Amino acid sequence: MAVHSPKEKRHLLEIGTALDKSFLPEQMRERLRPALEKAVEDFRLQPENRNGAGVTREAGKRTVVVLARMGHAIRHAEEHEDAEIRRQARRLLRTAQSETFERIEDRAKEFVGLLHKCGHRRNERLHREQAHRFGLDDGTELAEVPTLDSLRSVGRKLENCVANRDWDARDYHRRLADGVSKFFTLSKEGEILCLIEVNVGDNTIEEVSTEFAPTRKQALHILEALGATADKESAFADVGAFSPYLSGGTPDARQRVKENGRRYRVDAFADHGLVVVRALLSHHCCPINSRRTSSRLAEG
Repeated sequence: MAVHSPKEKRHLLEIGTALDKSFLPEQMRERLRPALEKAVEDFRLQPENRNGAGVTREAGKRTVVVLARMGHAIRHAEEHEDAEIRRQARRLLRTAQSETFERIEDRAKEFVGLLHKCGHRRNERLHREQAHRFGLDDGTELAEVPTLDSLRSVGRKLENCVANRDWDARDYHRRLADGVSKFFTLSKEGEILCLIEVNVGDNTIEEVSTEFAPTRKQALHILEALGATADKESAFADVGAFSPYLSGGTPDARQRVKENGRRYRVDAFADHGLVVVRALLSHHCCPINSRRTSSRLAEG
């Protein structure tokens, strides 16, 4: 009789313990471990799986992997929440009672593949349930994009590069996977208006997809909902949605100037080193967001 390796013995012992504690059919509990031991022994004795030192390293790895998967199958045959997983686990256990090691190995690989898919679906569902959502006053909604699959889905809807698996999209995927960035969609009545990337480290908006042109009020509401700033992101900076204005911030100095027949309001925030120029149109302000313009007006 072939001598099992220490790892094989450990997995076989765990399988025996799991079977003793299970409520699987008595015949299955009695036959499974001896059948597995016999299948592994026959596999180890095959000439192609042996060398001068005994069993080849590759053959030894294969037997350990299969025995570990059989242990998973015993537990999932009774406890898993998904009925299909339980059904496939029992199918694998029935196979192991009478088939060759190679056949058991194939079935175990199929079972693990199904288990991974089920786990992936469950994680996707949990991420979606836990993702942050914010309703804004104008009827739009911010929703976190928590997973790579959901990010690619948004990319397909917006027809941008994050839908792909090429180099252009890989940096976005990596930043989401590593927790460097969070992504949010802005939607209205079910239509996605844009995709927003927020750097987790400093809560700044790094990028906004599509030709997104919010009003200043809308931009400030988005920043407040996300708890973020976007002083360097053009879609927000172009409408004057700068961080000093959040939470009712007021400028340290404010003056009105006139140049080329047009009137402007200049707000200065000393602590932020920021000067915001806003063109006055009737009773409304249209931000210009140009430090060059600010300097030129100051010099004038």
